[in-house]
Amino acid sequence: MKTVSFKIDEPFLDEIEALASEIHETKSSMIKKALSFYIDNFNGIIAKSRNEDPNQKLIPHEDVLKEYGLL
Repeated sequence: MKTVSFKIDEPFLDEIEALASEIHETKSSMIKKALSFYIDNFNGIIAKSRNEDPNQKLIPHEDVLKEYGLL
């Protein structure tokens, strides 16, 4: 696993910390889950558009997860 650094607005980080504390998760775990959820949903949007155009190349979900270090 690799470490990634990024900037985040303090009020948003406060929300993440509060939610993480409430459900007994780490901030890191919350952010990883949020990114995974976002990518999964974005993949669904892409898949829908590809279903509308069957000539588009499909990328396996597992490859996308690997590309973003989620697997």
